[in-house]
Amino acid sequence: MFSTTIKYREKSHELLAYEALFRRILEKYRLHEAIVSEYKRVKAGYDGEKNVDYKLSTYPDKDFFIIQGIRLKNPPFPFQIDTLILTTKALYILEIKNQKGTFAYDSEQQQMTQTVDGEVRSFKDPILQAEAQKDHLRGWLARHGIFNMPIETLVVIAYPTTIIKNVRDEPDVYQKIIHNESLHENLDRRHRCYTRDILSFTQLKKICQTLLDEDIPLRTDILAQHGISAQHLIRGIPCRNCGHYPMTRVYKNWKCAKCSAVSKNAHERVILDYFLLHNPTITNKQCRELLQINSRKTAYTLLRSMALNTSGNNKGTIYYSPSVKNFPQNSAIPITFNNAFAKQKLI
Repeated sequence: MFSTTIKYREKSHELLAYEALFRRILEKYRLHEAIVSEYKRVKAGYDGEKNVDYKLSTYPDKDFFIIQGIRLKNPPFPFQIDTLILTTKALYILEIKNQKGTFAYDSEQQQMTQTVDGEVRSFKDPILQAEAQKDHLRGWLARHGIFNMPIETLVVIAYPTTIIKNVRDEPDVYQKIIHNESLHENLDRRHRCYTRDILSFTQLKKICQTLLDEDIPLRTDILAQHGISAQHLIRGIPCRNCGHYPMTRVYKNWKCAKCSAVSKNAHERVILDYFLLHNPTITNKQCRELLQINSRKTAYTLLRSMALNTSGNNKGTIYYSPSVKNFPQNSAIPITFNNAFAKQKLI
């Protein structure tokens, strides 16, 4: 028997980009309401998914592989699955919802609503979302020569404090929308229904590898989304100690003119943030503009020290961003949130 997570969940490009934005945007804009609101939405989704990941990690040993978050193409459209469980007998799609408060599902209206502190918000039907993912996955499997693989779907509510209301009192709803706490029980019940192997273990491993090879993480342009331009962003390297910028290059180190803090690698975080916010590539000239330095040789040395993939030669050299999964997952952001939003305008 085996139970193996073959793809662990990393922060999405969108979440990493928001964290980068808080590091790069001028302090007076950091609490802009739209930016903070969208960041909190994206972060809440990630936290909910991680909550389900933990629950799944405690599931007693079963014969399955786990992929935590994957985005694939089923031409002409891409589709994304929060969690995919693969066995030789069946596949299981988990559509994870992080809503808190009261969650009301109306099958007739094909809608769910969330009520928190008297405020009601509506969302797409999560069961239909999961079924759409199943259709896409079935199409993807067919293109890889697999036509008869059973696929089950579950909508998993990440937090036990969320109240689920079945508006039409349909018995099937409670089999399709579940709390995270009952995930083990529901997987057990579904798994017992399948007794015949559709794939060999070797075939299953091959499909898992193909899924990983064809994963295409979404890249989100949050600067365009929020109308943010160069005038809203810090020029140069900000000091991690006091926030003053730009730090200056002194004897192969970065030094803050205000507090005299010294850093050897302060440029690395700034270059990685550039990849997240601007382009997946950078040139020597762009690096010099970003770090506010004049020396082409210094920029060359700094970029080379990061072991980035490159193409071209000499002045035509292009340096490429690492993949999303290789970005730091625990980088600090210079902001503490509370319930009050500032009303600054990006002007």
